[in-house]
Amino acid sequence: MLKFSKETVVFSLLFIIALIIDIIIKINWDASVFRYISKSSLSILLIGYYSFFHKETSRVKQFFMTVALLFFFIGDIFFILYQIELYYIFAIFSFGLAKLFYVFRFSNQGDFRVKQITPALVFCFLLMMLVMYLINDNLDNFFFPTLFYFFISTLFVVFAFLRRDYVDTHSYALVIVGVFLGLASDTLAALVSFYDSDIPFQNIAVMLFYGLSQLFIVLGIVKETNFEPTAEDVINDKS
Repeated sequence: MLKFSKETVVFSLLFIIALIIDIIIKINWDASVFRYISKSSLSILLIGYYSFFHKETSRVKQFFMTVALLFFFIGDIFFILYQIELYYIFAIFSFGLAKLFYVFRFSNQGDFRVKQITPALVFCFLLMMLVMYLINDNLDNFFFPTLFYFFISTLFVVFAFLRRDYVDTHSYALVIVGVFLGLASDTLAALVSFYDSDIPFQNIAVMLFYGLSQLFIVLGIVKETNFEPTAEDVINDKS
């Protein structure tokens, strides 16, 4: 059974409250000074929690995780002014770089098992192709930034799956849930921006999925316990 420390429970509640406040402000006072404060508070909470409670033994992995969260923070700020084309492109690249540093953080020195990543790779490819098909006619200057972001998002999912044999089950499950919530947020945001801006509850759903995605990923990384796969695991994966 998955158990959390009191610190984790308190942090999660504070983060969810901050996320709800940010969603309310987004709906009522989007692009106001209040939004900058509420949006920034989410990243500050994540960075603070990770900095104080992580169990990283690798300085490099700690650096990758911190930089990823900082790029998400930068992307969040740019995305508040998403109606300005240049800021929207900056936001896409910032989120893409953030996910790239997550990929670096997820990577391990083990063998690359094609069998393990095939379902995730096929799912991401089909999803991205479907979304690109729906939004392609409206992308214009956003075509290459969006393609870049979708490519990084696919790597993001694949490397999250590759953690399976190297981390404990609870950490793995939390990160995977976060990754799929992130995919849901990205997919919905792309459809709202370039396909149909009248999707019901889109303002709530995009931010809710995005915020919970970040929460689950950070919780999973902080809770992570590393171990080496057994010979039996390797044989089963290659069979």
